[in-house]
Amino acid sequence: MKILFAADEHPYSSDALPQVARLGENTWADIKLLGVSNQSQDMADIVGGYHKKLSEYFDPGISPYLQFSSEGDRKNTIKKQIITRTVKGNPTKQILEEAKNDSADLIVIGCSTQKNYIWENEGEVPLKVARDAECSVLVIKEEKKINRVLTCLDHDNISQKSLEMVSQMVTLFKADLDIVVLNEGENVEEKIENKLSWLINYYSARDIFPCIELVKLTSLETFVSRQARWGLMAMWMGKKSILERVFPSNKVSRLLKANASSVLLLR
Repeated sequence: MKILFAADEHPYSSDALPQVARLGENTWADIKLLGVSNQSQDMADIVGGYHKKLSEYFDPGISPYLQFSSEGDRKNTIKKQIITRTVKGNPTKQILEEAKNDSADLIVIGCSTQKNYIWENEGEVPLKVARDAECSVLVIKEEKKINRVLTCLDHDNISQKSLEMVSQMVTLFKADLDIVVLNEGENVEEKIENKLSWLINYYSARDIFPCIELVKLTSLETFVSRQARWGLMAMWMGKKSILERVFPSNKVSRLLKANASSVLLLR
């Protein structure tokens, strides 16, 4: 697994580091710390500080990260890598290009506690990255405690990779899981009964016991905006998902803004 952590110079980026460390430790992922800013002239030093802080989360005796390196100093002896890099320019464009060039599996990006998922002085960078990336994106809200995970799943198309990522998040945050199974309004009880049983068995085998609700697609935005108990909302946005087929990008943006949680878009 490859994780790209996109960061600027503000506290919400530093606050997201513990989750990056825990993800790396749980998945043995290669990690790249990407510093992006048009405002700060000291981004290289800031990313170096993030690098040092990240290293302090790992126990040297059991860590898969044997060494830490800059991008220009890779060594074959490294089992798993933590790479640092700084770039200038349009933050959204730089992050998306870096993720594509690296074939990243997951982008992790912090943001402020405001509902608009903003980066200071740069606007809705996290939101734009989450909406337009080709890989999965985890947007972590500053100091937002994650006790419950809400995942929205298309009853027709549920990828194994998405289920595994949700399982990782529940385990990572020691959270409860609520699963919303989406439908387009028809009577689907018989159609999805086997799917629901499979989902329950899948997570029960991992000691995760989810609550499951059926929600009409047309009611999803209202449903999400009225709920405040989730710390993380996960939505599958693969090419075959209901959300990707039915929602235009501006409605996806509005849906994300309708709640105050951290967000995981699965692809």
